[in-house]
Amino acid sequence: MNKIYRSFAALLLSVSIGFSQYYYIPQTSPGQNPGGLNTLDEFPLGGGLSNTWTSILSGGNSAPAWSSVETIPFSFSFNGNAVTSYKASSSGVVTFSTSATTAPSYTSSALPSASIPNNSVCVWGIEGTGGNDNIVTQTFGTAPNRQHWIFFASYTKGNAWTYWSVVLEETTNKIYIVDQRHASTVNGISAGIQIDASTAYTVAGSPNLASAAGGDATPTDNVYYEFIPGTQPQYDLSATSQSVSAFLNFSNAPFNITGELTNYGSAAVTSFDLNYTVNGGSPVTAPITANLASYGSYNFTHPTAWNPSATGTYNIEVWATNINGNPDENTANDRINFTVNVVDNFAVRQTLMEVFTSSTCPPCRPGNENMDLNVVPNITDYTIVKYQQDFPGAGDPYVTPEAVNRRGYYGINSIPRMEIDGQWDQNAASLTVPIFNQFQAIPAFLDFTINKAEVANSTVDIDYDVNILEDYPAGNYRVQTVVVENRTTGNVANNGETEFFYVMMDMMPDENGSPISGLTKGNTINITETADLASSFVEEFYDLKVVVWVENTQTKEVMNSAWATIVQTVGTEENALASASIYPNPAQDFFTIELGDRSNFTVEVVNTTGQQVLVADYQETQSATINTSTLSPGVYMVNVISGNEKTTQRVVISQ
Repeated sequence: MNKIYRSFAALLLSVSIGFSQYYYIPQTSPGQNPGGLNTLDEFPLGGGLSNTWTSILSGGNSAPAWSSVETIPFSFSFNGNAVTSYKASSSGVVTFSTSATTAPSYTSSALPSASIPNNSVCVWGIEGTGGNDNIVTQTFGTAPNRQHWIFFASYTKGNAWTYWSVVLEETTNKIYIVDQRHASTVNGISAGIQIDASTAYTVAGSPNLASAAGGDATPTDNVYYEFIPGTQPQYDLSATSQSVSAFLNFSNAPFNITGELTNYGSAAVTSFDLNYTVNGGSPVTAPITANLASYGSYNFTHPTAWNPSATGTYNIEVWATNINGNPDENTANDRINFTVNVVDNFAVRQTLMEVFTSSTCPPCRPGNENMDLNVVPNITDYTIVKYQQDFPGAGDPYVTPEAVNRRGYYGINSIPRMEIDGQWDQNAASLTVPIFNQFQAIPAFLDFTINKAEVANSTVDIDYDVNILEDYPAGNYRVQTVVVENRTTGNVANNGETEFFYVMMDMMPDENGSPISGLTKGNTINITETADLASSFVEEFYDLKVVVWVENTQTKEVMNSAWATIVQTVGTEENALASASIYPNPAQDFFTIELGDRSNFTVEVVNTTGQQVLVADYQETQSATINTSTLSPGVYMVNVISGNEKTTQRVVISQ
């Protein structure tokens, strides 16, 4: 008699036999592929995919088809039996029964199924019907810890593209089903392991499993299901992540040891001991009371904070023991190790806010207004870039391919959307000063010296130094150099906005920025960029800023940013006043204008609706102090006019 065993966790394990040969762990937000061995980007074959992959079945299969028989490059056991080869179908099935003839159809059903060969791993329901739908393979790592990837690249499901992989792991004999990338939500997948027509282990939701990964081309948004040979232990508590900053300011000690534990055991956890060591020293142990269901997660803060005696690099290890008074039955996944740098040399963070918006998007207006009117007047040490997008409808008149591609970098599929230092991914309408301050308070360990920011006619020249204050951990870092226009009005569409601030005009050399290495303490890295903006949407060449930042493309984290006004050196007559200085900004009761060699001028202050709220003439003076005590807090444009010459600058009036 077949039985079906189900856990009461959010994601269940369905088993159709009385003795479980496999159990699985759902990894819903790992931030990497299993084991971190495969770090390659996810693109179609011939369309950006690394040439290190080997194609075993090309696309365009109107009817389901099998690949050639492939050899597993290491010893591997499936269901307790050694297997040496496999083949894969264009319908998402990998089978070790290589004599199977008929490939399963493109229509999935529940597992187990008589349509599936014995000894198979299924992502059943995806379709290799498109011309770009290839199955490719590659082996990662070194013996005895290799992984063999069978990658369904740019596959089809309905009208969407979708990417999945089946991964075989050496020594552990684990099997992973990796949900990698999608154009939109994909439904109708039957995922799991089938032993025979009466025995299967399936991912909850099958045969209508929905994709859970994002659209990002990197592994950071992937989801995977880890199938483990054997029976699920009763007590298995794993330290799955930590949330201690890689850099800590020594003056802020002591520091909390924080992170997440996951219960991979079948029993609910009500108590355990939480331990950590520093540089392999004596464990610091504290009892914890919890209510943690199977597959549930627990965000921990160790009751005993860590107080280092000096700056330096420290290795910290965290794990749990004494689970409900019992030993952990699977010690292989117990511990998490990480490195922390305690430093006394850091920079003020200039927090980067990137906004994805459009003048055809009705919800974008309140998002922009909240940011511009409620938050920006009450914060300091920030930079802003706004990327106009190509939807809804025709999208913003100032949309550029770079802006759209930057959206793809973050895997964004709806606007308005905002990223704070690449880590806060929400609607700008939800932004508050406390949220911003959480990011601004994080210390930075590099800063910038902008040596040159000039525009002559339409050519922009930028020269700056990146100053490294502490050693950065290994990673894929890039530097971004972006030109924004402080205020535009030519891209008005139908959402009611009449002016736009910090609109991206050019990314140099493009949206990918430039690789940067040598992020070691004391190093200075010089960056130079030149671009011709003649064909850009720039309205006023005297109204530009350059925004620069360094980002880790693996984590999307922005390490620090800076900006500076771009000085116009050659161009229209209107530039003669571009060097006017207005301070303080933000202002409260007043701001001062200094013009240098001009002594007769007019000042106009205009609010965000275009209404003139203040005008004054000044004669025989090169400076003026403007009383703003009667103005409401918000963003204003200040026009300074002398003869036929004019400059406009954005000023924030704070409370």
